[in-house]
Amino acid sequence: MSMDSRDRKRSKLIGLRFALNGLKEVFLTERNFRIHLLAASLACFLAVYFGISWTEWAVLITMIVLVLTMEVINSSIERVLDYLAPEQHPLAGIIKDMAAAAVLITAVGSVLVGICIFLPKLIMIL
Repeated sequence: MSMDSRDRKRSKLIGLRFALNGLKEVFLTERNFRIHLLAASLACFLAVYFGISWTEWAVLITMIVLVLTMEVINSSIERVLDYLAPEQHPLAGIIKDMAAAAVLITAVGSVLVGICIFLPKLIMIL
């Protein structure tokens, strides 16, 4: 193995370590991220219980990933703004509100998808 190949492999592992560190940080410090993870776990439990289709799994996983990703982005934006504008600036507040709105839109969309997937199955067992 050439030196360049080892360096690239090491660089990729370092990048992965940074990403995992960021995931750990958001998990430990962001309550909403943990709430979304709990909701995702419940959705996955229901998906297994009801035996949803592969297509439904694909949609469910996509929505889970979108919501969690939006929460990480929102948290990142908040931290950047807290760093750049520690004093309360009206524009910083608006930017934070808009980032939070993106999470809300995605979360509401995921609930609607959950209703589309699980409501027919719930109705069948009632």
